[in-house]
Amino acid sequence: MADPRRIQRIQSRLRQDIASLFLTELKDPRMKGLISITQVKVSKDLSHARVYWSVLGGESDRRTAARFIEGARGFIQKRVASELEIRTFPHLEFILDDSIAKGVEVSKLIDEALEADARGREADDDVSDE
Repeated sequence: MADPRRIQRIQSRLRQDIASLFLTELKDPRMKGLISITQVKVSKDLSHARVYWSVLGGESDRRTAARFIEGARGFIQKRVASELEIRTFPHLEFILDDSIAKGVEVSKLIDEALEADARGREADDDVSDE
């Protein structure tokens, strides 16, 4: 089992290196949105890493990005393993992180509720003025 500080350093480095690959080397004309690496979690024995990603856009953009990432997984694994100098490189598993999309949705619902509340107060004020 690895030291927790070492795991954190590896997670941070993996996140940086994978994000850099998406920005510089992994380009596909079908990809309209920018893929962001939101988080990397490495297992305690360093054998497995979950790479959480997100992309702005609709459902079709997410499906396209998922296919693109799965197709590039081997390249990403090999490329990052050659840059990160550790004895055993973790197997990468890419997982969609939809927390950003959910956050945008919740924010939109809050804005709508605030607008409806303001309209309701205006209507109450109009009724009480009569």
